[in-house]
Amino acid sequence: MSDRILVIEDEEIVRGLIVEVLEDAGFEVVAAERAETGLEALSRNSISLVVSDIVMPGLTGLELLSRVRATHPSMPVVLVTGAGTYGNLAQALANGASGIVVKPFSHADLVAAVHSALGRARAAESDVRDRIVTPTVAAALANAIEARDVATHGHCERLGELALRIAQELSLPPDDCETVRLAAVLHDVGKIAIPDRILLKPGPLTPEERALVQSHPEIGDRLLEPLAPLEEVRAAVRHHHERWDGSGYPDRLAGESIPRTARIISVADAIEAMSAMRPYRGPLGPDEIVAELEAGRGFQWDPVPVDVALGLIEAGVLTFRPEGLLLAPPPVESSNGSYSVLLVEDDADHALLVAETIRRALEGAHVVHASDVAQAERLLKECSWSLAVFDHKLPDGNGLDLLQNLRTADPDVPVLVMTGEGSERLAVDAFRLGASDYVVKGENSMKELQTRVRALLAA
Repeated sequence: MSDRILVIEDEEIVRGLIVEVLEDAGFEVVAAERAETGLEALSRNSISLVVSDIVMPGLTGLELLSRVRATHPSMPVVLVTGAGTYGNLAQALANGASGIVVKPFSHADLVAAVHSALGRARAAESDVRDRIVTPTVAAALANAIEARDVATHGHCERLGELALRIAQELSLPPDDCETVRLAAVLHDVGKIAIPDRILLKPGPLTPEERALVQSHPEIGDRLLEPLAPLEEVRAAVRHHHERWDGSGYPDRLAGESIPRTARIISVADAIEAMSAMRPYRGPLGPDEIVAELEAGRGFQWDPVPVDVALGLIEAGVLTFRPEGLLLAPPPVESSNGSYSVLLVEDDADHALLVAETIRRALEGAHVVHASDVAQAERLLKECSWSLAVFDHKLPDGNGLDLLQNLRTADPDVPVLVMTGEGSERLAVDAFRLGASDYVVKGENSMKELQTRVRALLAA
């Protein structure tokens, strides 16, 4: 099905020309002669993009743009302007126009502007899926595995944190670090296919049962194959049981032929398993874990991530409790000794919790709280900020309006949006309007907030 474009132009001849050009380019077109009737058409039809003149009777194109932003924040809008209205371009772009076409325009210019705006809108949606939906799917799959065995509760989360930290200590690029984290969460996804009578068997496994358990990396690889956003994690899921000396499974890879992500996860997985309570044994102590790592270094595991893990233990960053390992978060220090953070949240109790989380994430952070849009806008005018954290819903407006204003005034400030709604569309709107990150309020949201805040200021 082709994209449907809404064209709003008061001059009949020009309107007909734009419609003809876009239809020839393969688009389905709905036309309106005034902004008011265009808004009605937008509410009645499934529209992919709006093309509108700026100078029209009644509502102007700029006023139309504001109305569309209020009701359809992620809708791309391309404005058409004559030479006499060229001074409106900066305002149009600042207000969120997705493109500008200047009269007299060529057919190619118009079609190119529409294709470009649609492409950017789709890229924003794809980015949200990669940044929000993919981790959510990963967490759901990990929870499905752990729900079958109470003894492994929290295993994937702890393993993910440790594998990520090792990757960061090795100075891997951010994209590779995220791949390591997701792969660690999903490393045992293939165990979904292993029957409970074998997976949860308290005694020794028969050779046939052991072979079935050892098939889980290949099963996990196949399960993830249809999920395009998880393509990068498949190699780590398949190969996390390979050994440095080549005696592992499923493909008996050795040394550096084992993917680096899998080598990191293999070390982190072993540490997490040794430090956790199991039905057949209690957790190993720190000295025993260190001894096992040193014994397997260069035989079972790649020496490099083993040395990183041993360094974390020696420095007291990685410690062990009866319920499992504990990893101290890396402090984020400001280059000038302090961070100024604007927090906009109308719920006083939640604001206290968020402020404390931010201070834990950022050493020396000074958090200033505003409870509504009006207070926040005054603070934005009076001060410069290292970071802004906005709630989505506020008593006198919403955080997305505030985000748009901040982006106009200072496009470089990182902005994190919080919301109680787990809506993909809302996330798309937030990122399209310039949000740097997005957190859904919930049971683990403060931990997530702490991680995201550190990442934004460390970038």
